[in-house]
Amino acid sequence: MNKEEILEKSRRENKNRDEMERTVYLEGESFSLMFVFLLGLVLIHWKRRHGMPAADVFSMIWMSCAANRLYRLTKRRSVSDIITLLISLAFLGWNLVQFFTQG
Repeated sequence: MNKEEILEKSRRENKNRDEMERTVYLEGESFSLMFVFLLGLVLIHWKRRHGMPAADVFSMIWMSCAANRLYRLTKRRSVSDIITLLISLAFLGWNLVQFFTQG
């Protein structure tokens, strides 16, 4: 093998490794977000059961949804992402108002 063939082979191998690292990173983020939502549901259930408002937890969940849609909009233009972003922002706004006006 000459120098150029070795370099090309190394680039191909490293490209696959970089792809794998990105995939593992994204899957790890998704996995952790699932547990955050699960904890949010547990907290909402507990707060409701004890007569406490849950607008703070709902606000965090809707912020996460809105941020996800906003990021997706920067990567691709999709009508469904725009619609779900607007819905997420509406629920986020509603829950923030509930949170800041609770007595």
